[in-house]
Formats: sequence, structure tokens, C-alpha cells
Amino acid sequence: MIYAVLLRVLVFVFYHAITIFPDTEDYVKLASFIGNLSLDNYTGERTPGFPSFIALVGQNLYITVFLQVILGIVCTYLLYDFCWMKSKNKHLAFITAFVTTSFLHVVFYEFAILTESLAYTLMVLAFWFIEKYKLLEVSASVKNLFILSLILSALYLTRPLFIYFPIGYSLYFTVKNFKVNTKAVIIKAVIILIIPVFSFYSWNSLNKRNIGYFTSSYYLGINLAQTATSFFEKAPDEHHVIRDIFVKHRRYVVENEPDYQYPMTVWYAYDELIETTQLSPPELSNQLGQISINLFKEYPGLYLKQVFISWKDFWGGTSTLLWNVDKFELKLIRKSLVGLWNYIQKPALVLINMLFLIFAFKKGIVALKRKLRVLDSDLFLVLIILSGSLAQALVAYGTNSRFCFPYFALIVYFVISNIFSFKNSKS
Repeated sequence: MIYAVLLRVLVFVFYHAITIFPDTEDYVKLASFIGNLSLDNYTGERTPGFPSFIALVGQNLYITVFLQVILGIVCTYLLYDFCWMKSKNKHLAFITAFVTTSFLHVVFYEFAILTESLAYTLMVLAFWFIEKYKLLEVSASVKNLFILSLILSALYLTRPLFIYFPIGYSLYFTVKNFKVNTKAVIIKAVIILIIPVFSFYSWNSLNKRNIGYFTSSYYLGINLAQTATSFFEKAPDEHHVIRDIFVKHRRYVVENEPDYQYPMTVWYAYDELIETTQLSPPELSNQLGQISINLFKEYPGLYLKQVFISWKDFWGGTSTLLWNVDKFELKLIRKSLVGLWNYIQKPALVLINMLFLIFAFKKGIVALKRKLRVLDSDLFLVLIILSGSLAQALVAYGTNSRFCFPYFALIVYFVISNIFSFKNSKS
């Protein structure tokens, strides 16, 4: 805890900035609607989890960052306690918490007005709560399952991708305990789903009323178009206006921009698409989404190829750290931290992710050999993370490694615990 506090104090001393990114505007906009206690005419860009967090502090971004820092420190303790409960090994718990909080992206996301830090905290909190109260066991209390349902609902409202988590939990809980007490298992599995499903339906219904589309965020169509970027020219002639503008801007990006901008082609084409089609942003996004879904159906091989690329990028760590290096007052500090990230921590992050995949594969093989008779909390952790990596790959392309960040602490725990187990088996 002292180390976690010290790191954040040092960042505060040398990094006099709140990190603002293009996404920030959407969160602040929705926070303003929430602060005014009215969502009438909201245009459906984001879900309300993180904006509610901003609204609760009067839309003061400095207080928002301060609270994210406090949550980051608390999260370090929760991670330590989670690891200790899992392993009964204080040495393992300390190393996991120390390594995790030492990574620059963990700390600097707390200084950014983005969803990553809150999603990371809620993810750790969810797994800590599950372990603390043994919520994968059939004996789990209804009260604690209801609280977990609240946590998972908050996670969905922060990042809509995480709607899969309560579904995955309910399925795993049911399969694990079905033969013990079928009626109790089904009731408790449903309890977990109640609040996330209600939140999902309520928010999507609000967007249906405001913008005409039942969706968590109208950006979904744009995300799907990003996934279809590499084969968008195959769109049929009935969509030739959108197709030709998109392909024209894709050609420009390939010829004039760095490779990492390729998935952002749709944003390069966005203004011209709006002007030419005279569609509203939600209407354009919906149209792009429909075109993309039809392309996925028509060209499944190309779609699966893109899904694999996005899945691979999820583990790559290339877009994980978001900061404004120009805000460091001391040039030496700036150069030292940039070097630390680029030459030590980013390669270490990729190595940790690769080790996770190796250990996860081993865990899966062992579970299958035992004919799924042993369904423990580590297997649940692995399945939730792998499901998340696949879910994001199905619908998003571009900065995919940002989707990996909320799982980072859990990935570090699983890797270190397996290294400890391997070391002990050899001693």
C-alpha cells in the first residue's frame, strides 16, 4: 500500500496533467446530462457508468482523477487480498500486487478521463468479491449474489462489452453446481443476471427512444465498420456511395498515414460520409453496421481472418499506455519513463500475456482430461478473460490492447501463481 501511494505521489509531482483524449468529450457530455437529471435527447454515444462517476463529483475532472487514484490504491490492496485468499501465500500476493502496480499504464490510466481505470477497479473488485464470499459455490448467499449482480451491472455500464461477464458467470455457476441442487442453482444463476439484464434493457430502450436504435452505444456500427475495413470494397452496389467514400479514404490512409491509423479509416471518411449521405450520426453508424454485418455473412473467411488479427492485437500491448509525455516538466524524467515503458515494461507486458496464454492452455487441457469434474475459480478466471478477448475481437478493430487492460491484474496473478506452482513442483 505504501509503495502504491508513493508511486502515485511521484506521478502527481512530476506529471502536472489530467490526460484528455478524444473519447473524453463524450463522457463529459453524458456526465452533464446526468448532472442535470435528464437524459432527454441524449444522442447515445456512451453508456452511463463512467459519466455517472464524473457527475457525482460535480463534473470536476480534478476530483475525478483524485478519486481514480484513491481507487487505484484500494485496488492494489484488493489484489493483494485476492491473491492471498487464493494461494495462502503472502510472498506470492506481495509480488503480484507489487508487479501490477509498478506498470506505468496502471498508474497513468488513473490520470486519464477514460473508462479504463474504473473498469479495471470493478474487474478486480468482482473477482475479489467472488473469492471472498465463495460465490462459485452452491452455498453462496442470495444477498452476496445480489451485490455481485450490482458490481457486474456497473461493469457493463462502464464498458458495454462486459455484458458477457454475468452471462458467463451464470453459465459456469450452473454447470459447476447443477448436480448438487438443481433448483437452487437455477434460482441463483438467474439472480446474477437480474440487474445487468435490467440495466442493459433500460439503457438500450432509452437509446431507442432518443435515437431510434436499441443499442448500448450507436458507435457499435462504426466499430463493426472498422472490423470490415480490409474488405469494405466488397460491399454491394446498392451501398456504392458509402462504399466508394470509405474505400477512397482507406487508400489515402494506406498511402499517407502510419499503419496504426489503418483501423481508423472510417473516422477519416466520417465527415464526408455525413455530408454526402445527409444521415445523422446514429443513422450513418447503423447503416455502416448493417453493411458490415452483411459483409461478415457473405465473406466469413475474411471476417475470421480479421477477428484473429484483432484477437492477436488484444495481447500485443501496443496501445496500452495512454499519456501525454509533453506534460512532464523535467526532460530527464520524461526520457527515463519513456525508455522504461518502451524497452522494459511493454516487452514484459507482452511476455506476461504470452505466458498467460500458455498457462491457460495448460489449464484447459487439464480440465478436459479430468472431464470437467474439477471446475475451480482459476478456470473461471481463465474462461472470463479468454471470452473477453474473443468478444472484443468479434466487434472491434483498432487499439485492441486497451480491451486487455481491465484484466491485467488477473493475468499477472495467474502467471505468477503458475510460476510459483512450477517452481514448487521442481523443489
